[in-house]
Amino acid sequence: MIRVDFRSSPSLRGPKAVLAVLAAVAGLLLAAVAALFAAATVVVVAVVGTALLGLAAVAGRFRRQPVRRTAGPMRDDGVIEAHRVGGHQWVAYGWSDSNGPDTRAG
Repeated sequence: MIRVDFRSSPSLRGPKAVLAVLAAVAGLLLAAVAALFAAATVVVVAVVGTALLGLAAVAGRFRRQPVRRTAGPMRDDGVIEAHRVGGHQWVAYGWSDSNGPDTRAG
């Protein structure tokens, strides 16, 4: 076991001890400033993130809804209007079974 006799050690007395205490205090102050800076950065990121999420929510509410076409009458020349909804699927407007093509078998 190693024993240190502080009474006989001249390295812990005098100006070196004062400088050691001042260096320790300066280190603690720098650490405190760095911690405050880090905390402020986290707060700023949280505020900006919350603002962006709020703006995204507002933009989502005011997003324009797609315009739905209503079924209108068939044109005089017999042409109907069709609209592609995806893949090979189409939706036709402007006719119904009553005025559309003849579906009777025979």
